[in-house]
Amino acid sequence: MEVIQNTNYVLMTQEGSYLVEYLIGEVIFTSSISRAMIFSDLKIALRFKNLLYERFKIKVSVNTYIY
Repeated sequence: MEVIQNTNYVLMTQEGSYLVEYLIGEVIFTSSISRAMIFSDLKIALRFKNLLYERFKIKVSVNTYIY
């Protein structure tokens, strides 16, 4: 997977919701990309993706965030 420098990432569910927060075992999603948790490191975004699936069986994709 190619990493583009100065790129930000968000996690999106199959339904089109974005990860906002993960705190003490609770996951919050929103339909608004402006409220999404933004990752500046692709490796961390991929770790969160795996964590969400392993703990909650939630499938998300890692998408670039352009603002």
